[in-house]
Amino acid sequence: MATELQLRRYPFSRESRQAVQSVARDIGDLIEIAEESRGNYIIREAENRVFASLEQKEITTVNTGDRNDLLIYQTARLIVEKIGEHRLKEYQAEAESKAVNKFLSNERDEFVLEMCQSSFGWPVEPISRRDMKEDLPHYLRNFDAKMHFENFLEVAPRFHSNEWKLVNRYVEDGLVPVRKSELHRLISEKFKVLILTSTLNVPTLPSNLTQAVQRIESEIRSKIKKTDPIKITAKTVNALPPCISAMHESALQGRNLPHMPRFTLASFLLKIGMSQDEVLGIFKTAPDFVRGLAEYQVRHIATKGGEGYTPPSCKTLRGNTLCTVALGEANDPLCEYIVHPLSFFETRAWEISNNVRDHSWYSRKRRKMQSF
Repeated sequence: MATELQLRRYPFSRESRQAVQSVARDIGDLIEIAEESRGNYIIREAENRVFASLEQKEITTVNTGDRNDLLIYQTARLIVEKIGEHRLKEYQAEAESKAVNKFLSNERDEFVLEMCQSSFGWPVEPISRRDMKEDLPHYLRNFDAKMHFENFLEVAPRFHSNEWKLVNRYVEDGLVPVRKSELHRLISEKFKVLILTSTLNVPTLPSNLTQAVQRIESEIRSKIKKTDPIKITAKTVNALPPCISAMHESALQGRNLPHMPRFTLASFLLKIGMSQDEVLGIFKTAPDFVRGLAEYQVRHIATKGGEGYTPPSCKTLRGNTLCTVALGEANDPLCEYIVHPLSFFETRAWEISNNVRDHSWYSRKRRKMQSF
């Protein structure tokens, strides 16, 4: 059974979710509690939690002994959903994930394995530790547990290091050996995915919650850099990064793109100044093109949160095997010095506009940000 502190540290766990429902059955109950005077400290701590995420600081767990402490995380999620800024949601997911990863390092193995099963449906088996390691098969001596490869693949593809690729892991009877630290990272990343993919229907909020939302919104303007659309001109048409260029070419040739490259290409083209109709035109030759559905998807990408989605970073694209440089299908020296496709476009567009052909300035002015 989880302790009160563990219930607060792991809000994704089944026991924590059950405990939350014993205090507030739904968002309506949560808002009612927030409206009352006893809800002021919940809002204050939830606001602090969101600010910590926004400032990329460590999240701390509040444990006053009051059962309402369980509602602090839920209220923080409510605030972020109300604001509707996807980059803030990404900051929150990252900060919450890091906090969980840190907390897990202090937990008993039995507790972690039980939480995997009860919260995610991951039946993780411990690897027996005998007095003599030599009694274990060689490939198991440095591992602590085994999990089914399908559960492993729910999260592992998000990590770009070669050690996370299933082809580089030992698999026996469908089970993948993992180290304790690796299991902790898989759990925390699963939590991150749950935050990023979840949505809440937020009703009208009481004044004290609305004020918290407004305070955070005012901070977002200075904390999160806005990306202004870059207009495409005849000179900058060749400034697309290799990954986007490959997706663009595939779309123009009438190929069906999977979800991730389709989203990446659409969000990128919208951010650099293409209209929604122009982006639709890129995809219209695909065999699975359905105009009504495509219009809805492009409009959603263009308008989410008021400013639209920002395309994935280079790290995310590598993790989804969409980086053509990492795959060895393309080569561009600029890719080593940037971490986002939009940064590539801005820099290459500037080079083209100023007739800069000598790329040696990269190494003189900027440190390498990536290695392939």
